[in-house]
Amino acid sequence: MKSTSLIAAAALTLLMAPDAQAASCSGRSCNDKDPVATGCSSGSTVADTASMYTGGKAELRWSPACRTNWVRISNYSGGDSALRITVWSSSDHVGFVAPGTPGNHWGNMVYAPGCARGEVLYVDADGVHRTARLASSAC
Repeated sequence: MKSTSLIAAAALTLLMAPDAQAASCSGRSCNDKDPVATGCSSGSTVADTASMYTGGKAELRWSPACRTNWVRISNYSGGDSALRITVWSSSDHVGFVAPGTPGNHWGNMVYAPGCARGEVLYVDADGVHRTARLASSAC
């Protein structure tokens, strides 16, 4: 009987707990916010990709729940400068600076229910300025 009571109490606790996946913003209220911290990255998809010269991949991400886009860099090998990440729609523009250290980085979001574009500016290990450009299929 005691184990049944514990199972019932645990089930009730789970039902009453807030949804960890629920986003804390949507639309323009997400502009310039972190997609991971807001929960918008959950369920996101890749809208476009671009290889980075120094290694790694830039992705334009789309959150259907929040109706936002942002740029994520995966497996970056590092470079001589910070990563200047920009994402924009026809009406909104968000810029973000991430460290040029190896690893994964992402910028903040922009509300973009239609066309969205992204860009990563960086300097490779040889001091050459590089750009990775991205665009959603609606552009």
